Amino acid sequence: MDGMMKMRVTTRLGMMFTRCLFCHKSFPENGQLAYMSRGRRIAYDAARGRLWAVCEGCDRWNLCPMEEREGALYELERIARDHAKLLAQTANITLLHAGGLTLIRVGEAGLVEQAWWRYGRELRRRKSSYESKRSKVTAYTFGAMAYVSEMIGLTDLDVSIDWEDTPVADILRWRRFGWAAWHGRETCRHCHSTLRALRYDLGWWVYPLRGLDGRLGVGVPCQRCDPWTPEKVYQLHGDVAENVLRRLLAYQNIGGASERRITDAATAIEQAGSAGEFSLAVTDNRESLWKMGAVGTIGLEIALNESVEKRMLDLETRALEFMWKKEEELALIIDQELTPRRLIEMHVRHLPIKLKPRIARVVAEIEGLRR
Repeated sequence: MDGMMKMRVTTRLGMMFTRCLFCHKSFPENGQLAYMSRGRRIAYDAARGRLWAVCEGCDRWNLCPMEEREGALYELERIARDHAKLLAQTANITLLHAGGLTLIRVGEAGLVEQAWWRYGRELRRRKSSYESKRSKVTAYTFGAMAYVSEMIGLTDLDVSIDWEDTPVADILRWRRFGWAAWHGRETCRHCHSTLRALRYDLGWWVYPLRGLDGRLGVGVPCQRCDPWTPEKVYQLHGDVAENVLRRLLAYQNIGGASERRITDAATAIEQAGSAGEFSLAVTDNRESLWKMGAVGTIGLEIALNESVEKRMLDLETRALEFMWKKEEELALIIDQELTPRRLIEMHVRHLPIKLKPRIARVVAEIEGLRR
């Protein structure tokens, strides 16, 4: 009997959400939800019992009828808490990823952020690609061409290949990144020489530092200062420094990382408290990227990329919060005008997040619009 009921609900929802009510674009099958089989972007409020299918074409929110929401809300809340990965959140909106679904969870945030998992997956993919036969064949082919060019006097002076140590890594780095991580004009405060480009092969000796504004910076050792001390550096700050560090770390970690190193790096970030705090903590040691070692540079790459993506996701979540406030006003009007009070009270009592002390207040919100 339960199976027949579930199949009937699934069929009704599948027919209801075939197309967007606004732009008429078809909702794709998600293959993950039994009670809401269509739509890959779903917004829901488990406390107030709202459920929307968000159109990927026009970004409008399609409100599901109240009597059809209960099963889907329980299913979405279970997936959000047990399987979803947190992308970003505000006070009212949490953006989640679960398989092929993007979930927009409305309400108080109660999930622990684990944003580093995306970059761990990227580093594992990078390691697999680096170790593949195709990468090695490609590297040695280009390496042979560079060697022949050197023999006939057509050497590219910007190509630096260590044939005795890591020729595959050096060739793949050259093909992907070129020779310089930064071009500009920066003056040394001690000898007043000018840095116009930062070569990747000298990037091992730069080190993160903290600027006067508290943001992450980069110290590039001055090769002209004699004797050299850690204070004699060209300094890059702000967004420029962040971009330079991300380029240098991607260059150095081109071979990816093992599962153990990724876990160690993620543990270090969690112990620091957050990706931002980890990035600033490494500046206290005044260590070069070379001295930081594999775990340190992998952790810093993960932290920097996570910080950049978090800023982008924060913009998206703020936009979603604006949309939610508009759609919530409309949903409240629809629910109060089309739904009897008895059904509202029963619906609120059966929500995934129990609100027994607040049932009267939730119903009063709806009743307030009727007056």
